[in-house]
Amino acid sequence: MKIGQDSILGLFFAITGIVALWISIQYPLGTAGRMGPGFFPVGVSGLLVLTGIGVLVRSISSPGELLSAVKWKAVVMVPAAAVAFGLAIEPLGFFLAVLLLLVLCAATSVKFRREWKSALGALVFATLCTALFIQLIGLPIPVLGTLFK
Repeated sequence: MKIGQDSILGLFFAITGIVALWISIQYPLGTAGRMGPGFFPVGVSGLLVLTGIGVLVRSISSPGELLSAVKWKAVVMVPAAAVAFGLAIEPLGFFLAVLLLLVLCAATSVKFRREWKSALGALVFATLCTALFIQLIGLPIPVLGTLFK
């Protein structure tokens, strides 16, 4: 039996869900009317475990795409982009840190092109993220960082 991409994905979802469920079950759940800090994480973790099991069952019942060569550029760059976002958010601010994250993640793709459409899309996305997380949700993160003050 050859391992397909769906099998790996299903295992990843299930294992991640189990670990998150184990961590979140340690918080008080509360009730549906008065939710505790563990209520939502337990629900999402449980759904992730069920999704993983579903993907695994589907991968066993139908032949899927075989596991191709690992794209190491993406494996290294996407987590590095997340770290860069975390390090850049204070000096650059939320807006520019989101732009940095987008560019670094997009650069992992073989289809990545530096065109005006891509730049416009990144600007719109960063603007929407800024409006959503800072203006609507109210996260206490500066739009522009300490580098610009």
